[in-house]
Amino acid sequence: MYADDYVFRGSIIGPISGEEVRDTQEGFSIPLAYPDLARGIFGFTIDPENPYRCLFFERWTATNTGAATLGPLKLKPTGNRVETPLHVSSITWNPDGKIIYNSISPPVDRFEGNTKGAGAVFGLLFGAGVDSGPFSVGLPTLMLQQKVVQKLGIFGKQWSDEADVPAWWKSKAVGADPNDL
Repeated sequence: MYADDYVFRGSIIGPISGEEVRDTQEGFSIPLAYPDLARGIFGFTIDPENPYRCLFFERWTATNTGAATLGPLKLKPTGNRVETPLHVSSITWNPDGKIIYNSISPPVDRFEGNTKGAGAVFGLLFGAGVDSGPFSVGLPTLMLQQKVVQKLGIFGKQWSDEADVPAWWKSKAVGADPNDL
């Protein structure tokens, strides 16, 4: 269902290829750590300027009842119930009906939920006991942290190597770098 040149991009993650998304997700063990994860998807709408793109809202809820992993770290279950803030996601298909691009926004209202404003996977990591402070585009400390972690190869890939990003992707910004387009 995914195109060979699939790209995922979040506000501070990516661009990352489909294979590296799967490898990174396996490193987090989210389904084992949060077996009751519900993404709370609603509000599907087609982008009026791109008929191949569907936007929708998500509000994740889950309970950390299993062990989570974060690269080499093993995190014991906290029992914490997570309710993330609302965020917007989109899926874009190519003309062949394969998913070529998936994006996820930062939280719409960071004061909603119980994760101190952390959304999606970052909210789940917060529920597993990882409180690494604010995640913000352009935050120099986050950008430096991401570059060090990426260089050391720990905690999974945060973006794909430039050679592995499909040619159709134009931005050179990675991770929490400010937008360059």
